Amino acid sequence: MDALDLDTPALYIDLDALERNIARMQAQCRAWGVALRPHVKTHKIPEIAKLQLDAGAIGITVAKVGEAEVLPGDDVLVAYPLLKSKLPRVRALAKNRRVKVAVDSVDVARDLEGIDTLVEIDVGVGRTGVQSAEQAVQVAKACSDFQGIFYWPSWLDEAGFQAACVKIDTVIAALSAAGFEAKIVSGGSTPGAAKTPLIPQTTEIRPGTYVFYDASSLAAQLCDEADCALRVLTTVVSTAVPGQCVIDAGSKTFSSDQTVGVGTFGHFVGRHWTMRKMNEEHGYVEPSPPDPRPRVGEKVWVVPSHCCATVNLHDEVWYGRGGRVEGSWKVAARGKVR
Repeated sequence: MDALDLDTPALYIDLDALERNIARMQAQCRAWGVALRPHVKTHKIPEIAKLQLDAGAIGITVAKVGEAEVLPGDDVLVAYPLLKSKLPRVRALAKNRRVKVAVDSVDVARDLEGIDTLVEIDVGVGRTGVQSAEQAVQVAKACSDFQGIFYWPSWLDEAGFQAACVKIDTVIAALSAAGFEAKIVSGGSTPGAAKTPLIPQTTEIRPGTYVFYDASSLAAQLCDEADCALRVLTTVVSTAVPGQCVIDAGSKTFSSDQTVGVGTFGHFVGRHWTMRKMNEEHGYVEPSPPDPRPRVGEKVWVVPSHCCATVNLHDEVWYGRGGRVEGSWKVAARGKVR
């Protein structure tokens, strides 16, 4: 079946691009001397997690416990602040799998008896993580099974990475003086992956978006269009309003996150189109010359601005090679936000 024959809107994965992305990041991690622990919140699909593990990933990273409960991997890192109410589920997971948890709170660390823990350090992003080496030591002292530290570089630039390196050095030294060995230094994101060597203490990284890439990755020149494995097939449903067309995919199909720094909701493949606005089921598109006037019924491919949030809107994703459909995967961890 030709992918263009899919009923729209439809989410489609190009397997050749997917496999290249997985192999390339694994090879880069080997070259950098770090382990790869991909963040599976990007795809939430067991079959893709298995491809990553088979390629050499040491385990998986999840945001929520619910993702770990349905996705494979013998070694799981929960990279999200835990509440005490979640601990019974974490302990249930730990009966059959190696489970690690990132913490930035003394109170939570005290509750994690018998669970491997990493102390999260804020390296300048300002989301979560202890703010000082002294706080890191305090949290480590509350851990029964301290294993190391955890940082998230997000979109930090080179100067940000250099500052983060200084902070991590300071934290590791303070922990060592207090009698703690940071066996694991877990970092990384897709935007920051290539800067990993700037923090040589890093032992593993946790990129997620690289498996698909998206329009934000493309705008940031992290990838080429051919690397964007995840695409949405949509259909033009209206050209009645001058200067625009409307496609059958809006905020219930695409993430409401705009492309970073660009101000659109997706990258149209092979067209000079810009999606400026969305309703639930409508995408408002501005075509630009030299493209011909859009036609009602015309099908177009769109690389979503934010792949992670887009996947979570869909029950099923089609996949194939060369524009053909070979099958579909269930998004098993869709909605697993608890």
